Amino acid sequence: MDIKPVLYLLPGLLCDKDAWHCQQAALSDRIDVRIPDFRGIDSLKKMAEMVLQEAPERFSVAGHSMGGRVGLELIHMAPERINKLILLSVGAHPVNDEECEQRSSLVEEAASIGMYKYAASWADLMLAYQKSANSITRQCIEGMARRQSLDDFIAHITAGLGRSDQSLYLPHISIPVLLIVGEKDTWSPVSQHEAIKQKIPEAQLAIVPDAGHMVMLDQPEPVNRLLEGWIFK
Repeated sequence: MDIKPVLYLLPGLLCDKDAWHCQQAALSDRIDVRIPDFRGIDSLKKMAEMVLQEAPERFSVAGHSMGGRVGLELIHMAPERINKLILLSVGAHPVNDEECEQRSSLVEEAASIGMYKYAASWADLMLAYQKSANSITRQCIEGMARRQSLDDFIAHITAGLGRSDQSLYLPHISIPVLLIVGEKDTWSPVSQHEAIKQKIPEAQLAIVPDAGHMVMLDQPEPVNRLLEGWIFK
């Protein structure tokens, strides 16, 4: 019997396994899909270490947003263990003052109104490009945020603001990397991915039409095809 390739799908900020539910359903017949839970972990390095402890000797990674940052830590910490790397809606730049202020304001809002109410504001941010938000996608985003505590949110914000300058990792990545970004992503725009592509020796970029930051929820079918094509390339 053929052994399925192992693919870790790494969730982003205020996300859990539901962020990848379309991919898990579509890919599990041919791929051993695993989705870690990063709730309460306040360091990208700690998240990466958790994956390395649980994962087999060789595996592939697809990370979304914060999960993409964890993917970059994995390829930096254990490049010999990663077969394929896919980064969705990601950044690699160092922390700046503007980001610190922006992230702090998000936590302040969540603390002032509570996570249950804040979930709607978070969905508004993720779906800002849409004139009328897809109700299923919105429900998924809000549901994930409501399952997180304020402490979980703070832990992830702390992890992001405490990160290394991952742009320094990029020229040293020796395996082919697939970058996926929604055409209308305002959180991690296309230009950001184009800049990353220029720094990775063997990187390809796929721009998904009519999709924002939550690209795998906005347009699951093209994302599924991209993931499966890359894993079996």
